[in-house]
Amino acid sequence: DQLEGLLERVETEVMSNPGDLEAIRKAITSGYFPHCARLQKNGSYRTVKHPQTVHIHPSSGLAQVLPKWAVYH
Repeated sequence: DQLEGLLERVETEVMSNPGDLEAIRKAITSGYFPHCARLQKNGSYRTVKHPQTVHIHPSSGLAQVLPKWAVYH
């Protein structure tokens, strides 16, 4: 309800398209941008907001995939 109210106030159309995964990824990433890390050439990740080297836990499903970017919480 709160989000719908904000969208109405700025005259933005409320739309739903669960099949648009790219838009969903962009929305999540933009909201959590300070909690993003970028894959480095050595296979580690470097955080965006406070640059430090981090690693994906070996038991994570992402450990085998190594995406270019990771969002953490």
